[in-house]
Amino acid sequence: MGLGLVAALGAATLISAPAHAISESSVQAYAAAMNQAANSQNIGQISRLISDEVIVSLTRNGKTANLDKNGYLQLLQKSWSKSTNYCYNIRISDVVITGNQARAQVVTTETWTENGKPVKLITTSRATLSESGSNAVLLRSVSQVTIN
Repeated sequence: MGLGLVAALGAATLISAPAHAISESSVQAYAAAMNQAANSQNIGQISRLISDEVIVSLTRNGKTANLDKNGYLQLLQKSWSKSTNYCYNIRISDVVITGNQARAQVVTTETWTENGKPVKLITTSRATLSESGSNAVLLRSVSQVTIN
């Protein structure tokens, strides 16, 4: 599946933390934090943006991969180690807030060079986020991965 796993938005997450109100600004702050963490390849920060109970489920070419948090982070690090010129961009749109959850359309675009060849990966997700403490966290997402 490659680097597309950084999207972290291909995840279905269960969180037992108490629910707090969420805002559009919390959702955008989540996107900014994920963007910064991915572009700096900061695995610790990415780890804090996803739940310990995460189940990452990504579909590509009709095949689905399911990973726990540790497996997801290991695959991400392995993918980064094989690439150069990595760049990540996340766009969140169509945010609808209902109570303590926000649902949004999420598109991530990742580009990198692997074995001398440029790679572009686009992940499209419908994600649900919730406030945990003072930060938005991913609760669940359904994602489709496309590699060009």
